[in-house]
Amino acid sequence: MRLPQDIANLLAVAIRDVVWFKGPVLSFLRDCGVPESIMIGVERARKEPTVKLIHFVLDELDKKGEEGFTIARSMLTKMHYWKDVHSIAAERKDQAIKSLKELQSAYTKWQAQTAFQREQEEKMHSERIERTKISDLDHNKLQGFRDEFDRIHAIEDRQKRGNEFQSLMNEIFDYYSEQSKGAFNRTGEQIDGLFYFDKHWHYVEVRWKKEKAIAADVSVLRDRARNAFGGDTKALFISFNGFSEDCLLSLEGSHDERVILMDGYDLRCVLNCDLAFDVLLAEKQSDIVQNKRPFVGIAAILAKRRG
Repeated sequence: MRLPQDIANLLAVAIRDVVWFKGPVLSFLRDCGVPESIMIGVERARKEPTVKLIHFVLDELDKKGEEGFTIARSMLTKMHYWKDVHSIAAERKDQAIKSLKELQSAYTKWQAQTAFQREQEEKMHSERIERTKISDLDHNKLQGFRDEFDRIHAIEDRQKRGNEFQSLMNEIFDYYSEQSKGAFNRTGEQIDGLFYFDKHWHYVEVRWKKEKAIAADVSVLRDRARNAFGGDTKALFISFNGFSEDCLLSLEGSHDERVILMDGYDLRCVLNCDLAFDVLLAEKQSDIVQNKRPFVGIAAILAKRRG
């Protein structure tokens, strides 16, 4: 980081017009903490115009990174608050005061701009934290999820079961994901939604049909994620009654698999706090990458973690 060029120009001119003589200019630089290694170069070039010397000093300070910037700021601050104008020769005083005021005005605007930028950065950072904030632990809510899941799963009326599962899944994903784009929409016996996890957006499909999901079902969701506009989108397919053998066989060894598969037992174990939702997703994703298996159940994951 270095001083903006317009500020550097005004600083060099102000030092020339206010401090004037080379001896006091060198003393000014040393008082501001300019390292002796740089002052040696200044001494060698002391016959050069003051403005050129100051730019030389600022360029050398810039090479020292944050330490150099701190010294440059010291030079700027010292000149900004310069009070000793009464000792300036009468023939130079008007020009010196003019140069000083121009520097002070530019410095004030720069400070305001810097403060505004920092405020915006802090606001943006807060928004980023908020976007990725995981919900606080809520034991009552988790128990409520478990009770609702068991109650709804036993409902025989498809329409009623679908409506209530839709509401429950909205609450579950809003609680567990970093950012859920609910409400999830229901079509027939499936729920479609979108949530953010582990730096990826995930399309999600939740089905509670009695039949197991087949390869064509997963393929539709995979194509939707693969063709999504705007990034490397993944997907989560939850089939309460699992996946057909043919479905899993057709997916084995895929080099571009981006659909994570979960069944109803996986979800129930998450609600039972056997394994956190985000940990389960990460474990399933890891298994896809390492073993090229399209589905690994939570029981196998828990056994591996225990053993």
